[in-house]
Amino acid sequence: MLSINSNRRHARPAWLVALAVAAFLMTGNPLQAQALPGQPAVQLDFPVESPGIPAYARLELLVPNFDVPNNNRWAAIVFYRDPACVPDDFDLGRFFHLPGPGGLGAFGCRLLVEGHEIWENGPGTDMAPIYVRTRNAVPDLPVWFVAWNELRPALESGQVFIGDIEALPSLVRGSARWFEEALYPNGSADLPGITLRAEGSLENGGTFRLGWHFVNLGAVESVSIRLTRNPRGRN
Repeated sequence: MLSINSNRRHARPAWLVALAVAAFLMTGNPLQAQALPGQPAVQLDFPVESPGIPAYARLELLVPNFDVPNNNRWAAIVFYRDPACVPDDFDLGRFFHLPGPGGLGAFGCRLLVEGHEIWENGPGTDMAPIYVRTRNAVPDLPVWFVAWNELRPALESGQVFIGDIEALPSLVRGSARWFEEALYPNGSADLPGITLRAEGSLENGGTFRLGWHFVNLGAVESVSIRLTRNPRGRN
């Protein structure tokens, strides 16, 4: 087997507590969101009570250094909705594709994840939830891997389209049999950040494991991407 295992970690001493939280999140223990003291909390399950995130994939250029998980060798793109449904002319770097006169936006594509959102008061009052817990709703959630040195120029251009990613020579498509994400959205959570984990199979018969923890604009970041490819001719 050819095993590719690369990690990247950096942290400021003031964030050691956050790293301890990350260690907890990376275990199999259930993740719990804490409401703000003295504030009401509203939980909405998606897709039953909420349509879910109006986005196609965990890729964005809205927040500095928060584009995609990468370890300087590989980048991983987790899809919340069917990649085949992403409009060719939609800039994935915008992240959100809201409904409008032109159509339903991302809501027009099948949601491949499920979970719940925690709001202080509710969507009619708050700009965004303070916490979102997500897991795969299908046994083959799309996760794509591409060489970071190929994807980075596209991100630096300020726009990236689904066709750009599909055209990258290094593209390896994966299917996550297990995926979890805990998101504290920027602009609504006191300490914005994300922790996600995934594992599954690659289109070439190999396997992958992915882990990412990102807090407060990258003050703390830990990335682990492991791709194990089967030798040619073997299953």
